[in-house]
Order: sequence, then structure tokens, then C-alpha cells
Amino acid sequence: MATSAEYRLGDYAFPRGWFAVANGSEAGRKPTALRYFGQDLVMYRGESGRVVVLDAYCPHMGTHLASGPSTATSRSDTHMEGDNIRCPFHAWRFGPDGVCNHIPYHDGPIPPAARLKSWPVVEKYGIVFVWHDPEAQEPDYPVIEFAEWDDPQWVRWDGLQHLCDLNHPIEIFDNMSDVAHLGHLHGGDAVAYENEYTGHLMHQRQRSAVEPIPGVFDATYSTHAGYVGPGTAFGRFIELEAIQLICVTPIEDGTCRLWQVGAVKSRSEGGVVDDAARAMREQISAMFGNGLMTDAEVWKFKRPATQIMQLPGDGPFRQSRVWYSQFYNPRANADEIVARVAGVHYSKNWPPFTAEAAE
Repeated sequence: MATSAEYRLGDYAFPRGWFAVANGSEAGRKPTALRYFGQDLVMYRGESGRVVVLDAYCPHMGTHLASGPSTATSRSDTHMEGDNIRCPFHAWRFGPDGVCNHIPYHDGPIPPAARLKSWPVVEKYGIVFVWHDPEAQEPDYPVIEFAEWDDPQWVRWDGLQHLCDLNHPIEIFDNMSDVAHLGHLHGGDAVAYENEYTGHLMHQRQRSAVEPIPGVFDATYSTHAGYVGPGTAFGRFIELEAIQLICVTPIEDGTCRLWQVGAVKSRSEGGVVDDAARAMREQISAMFGNGLMTDAEVWKFKRPATQIMQLPGDGPFRQSRVWYSQFYNPRANADEIVARVAGVHYSKNWPPFTAEAAE
């Protein structure tokens, strides 16, 4: 295991961005313990339906808010009041903003320090995303967008699939620039390839030679993939009419959690989402997950690539890591960091996707 400092990513151990921490189905009226970004957190769903994520430890005596399920407070009707939660030890009550708003045995002013960090949360696509920022600033870009989610002909997923926990997330991110591994690890040779960096977005466009699948694609297929910030990646499989969401969330400095899920456009008559379409989505999502697990078999046991002996035909690892490093440095430096690599980058032996696609 290597840390962010050993990869020389920047000032911070954990990056700025939106990150998946749970499926929405896991957020209930009882608190759930989470651990990400080297911190213990607690998640629950308020009476309003809002998902709340707070730092886990009560400032009074350090009690974990998701502990003590057998205490009188945890078993009482007042444990969860509206969108509030009470500490199981002394019943101090905290609002979704993290501020203590009631102490049952105290009539005086509540100490100003009686508060917890409340994490910005967005529940979208059945997933709970939180905003992590070492500078504690407001989000500067939105959660990843999938227009397909609202298209009635697309079969939605019902939650992320947890694949495994791995080493530093940069090892997963490197895949987006690693054109040379495609044929040797996955068996589908790229025939056109490029990366592009702009702001908080990174794109990978490729066309690959594969065995034909009748009615789906001939001898080649094209994909448009990329990252939206450091924590969420997408893949659009054009001829397959399928999408993939990949979520990578730091646990400790040097480890991360990997999730994925796929969706597909219905091939049923009239685009109806029926049992056959749902079965196809399950099959496609499993195929995507198996592909990632083929990578994970290597990622899990490799020595940390704190330095890459980059060859001209490898892909633009260096440029991608520069783009990625913006999230590990003060936000004020992000534009300057991205400017060093902004634009489209290619790899020796593979023509640009844009040029190949135009032929």
C-alpha cells in the first residue's frame, strides 16, 4: 500500500469531489456506520426522506452515534425525531446540520462546540453521494449526469455492486490511459484511441476490434468513457446501447472501495422495459463487473506504481495523473494544473479516435 504523498499527488491525502458511500436502500431510520476518507461517519434517513451523513462521534464524550443499539435511548421513540438523531449514551440531539439542538438534562445554553460536521449529500440514481473537500468549501461541480436515467426505454439499475476493496484509487484511474493493456488483459485490441482533459472532466474515446456479436456490432465497437472528478467514472458503449457507472471511494490513505453497475436500452418491441429487458441489463452489468474484476486480479497484488516507466505506446499516463492531481491540491491551483495538460492526447501506434471515426 502506498499513500497519496508517495504518489506525489499534492498537498492532501484525500481528494476533493463527489463520492459514493452507500446505496440509497442502505439508508434507513436507524443509523448506519460508515468509514471513508480515514474518518468514521454515520448515515441515516430523516423522517422527511432526506439522507443525512454526519461525523460519527458525539462531541460530549466521544460516543459513536451508530453504537449502543440496546441503550434506552436507541430503543426509545425519541432516538430519531424528524431529521434529528440522539446520541445513544446521553441523548444529546443533533440536527441534520450537525448542530446539537437539545440536551434533555440541561436547561442552559448549548455549548457552541456541541456540533458535528454535516456532509453535503446528494441521493441520485439510487446512490448516496457525499462531497469531500479538505478545504471545507462548497461543491464546485455537480454529481455525474446520466440523461439515460430518465429515458423510459432504458432499464435502470437498483443499486451499485460492490466489487472489492483495493489499493490507492490512482491505480484504478490509470486504466483510463492504459491503451496497451486492453488487448493483453481483456483480449480486445484498440484500433483508435485518445484521451482528453478539460476542467473536472477526463475523457477516453476508443474503438476496439472484437469478435462480432450478430445484431449488436460487427468486428469493432466504440466506447466513450471518462471520469467526472476523481470519484466517479462512466462508460458509454455505443453499439451496445449500454452505460456503466464506476464509483471509487477512498477508505484510508492508500485504500479504496470499488463499485460498478450497468444499464442498457431495452431491445424489446417498442422499447418496453419487460422481464427480457431486465434480464439483459443483469447480464450486461455482470459482464461489465467481470471485466473490472479481471483488472482487479492484477491491481490487488501489484507493487504500487509510484513511478511508471512510460513508453510511447503505453498511453498518456503522465498527463492523466497531472489532471488527477488537481483534486489533491488547493482549489485555487486547479486551473493552472489542468492548463498544463488540457486538450486531446494520443498514443503511439493508435490513431486518434476522432480522426478514425471520421473516415
